[in-house]
Amino acid sequence: MADDETESQRELQWQLRVSPRARYAKLQIRPYGGLEVVIPPRFPRAEIPFLVAKHAAWARHQLDKQARLRQSIRLPQHLNLAFDNSSTPVHYTSQSLAFNFDLFSDLSPQPIVIEGSSQQEQIGQLRAWIRRRARELLPQLLHEVSRQTGLEFKRVTIRSQKTRWGSCSSRGHISLNDQLLFLPAQTVEYLMIHELCHTRHLNHSRNFWELVESRCPDYRSHEKLLSRSRDLVPEWFQMDLFS
Repeated sequence: MADDETESQRELQWQLRVSPRARYAKLQIRPYGGLEVVIPPRFPRAEIPFLVAKHAAWARHQLDKQARLRQSIRLPQHLNLAFDNSSTPVHYTSQSLAFNFDLFSDLSPQPIVIEGSSQQEQIGQLRAWIRRRARELLPQLLHEVSRQTGLEFKRVTIRSQKTRWGSCSSRGHISLNDQLLFLPAQTVEYLMIHELCHTRHLNHSRNFWELVESRCPDYRSHEKLLSRSRDLVPEWFQMDLFS
């Protein structure tokens, strides 16, 4: 049994990434990149095989789980966004040789045409479309919320993150998650109020929450909704996120 285990550990492949931002060594599963070992610059390279061997069972379990998830993923025929209650048809060119845009009336939204042949390419193009749409819609709402609340910010960026909906830096730079488009507009508006309040208080102190309440009296209900909103993001979108 010990020999079999040693052999299986030898077969486990990984990619190494040295990150100046890493505080400690860790293993993570990239959706299409397999097992990745992330280490700080000064981490001893000789210890990496032992780190991988220590967590080999976990890594194999996660890799198997990821493979099963990829097989079960079904990409959307319509891209539904709760933010603006829109539904845009999606056409995958690998499913047919030609696509007739005349099938859609002038009143229907123009379809999203996905040309990739692999699942990774298709998801990448769908996420790119979401990112472009988020850049069109989210900054516009943030500027309006800023005007209404009297809370100013310096800059806004749109990113894809796995866990954080938004953030605010000490310089008043606000970052918003493009997946907010899958959430209702009222929830997104509260998230923006929350981040704008951080331009005054870069913490979660009593003063911060008093400022939040002054701009959004029912903020507690929105906080509860926001904590459960990750389930509103489709699995195929989260499939390609690893940070």
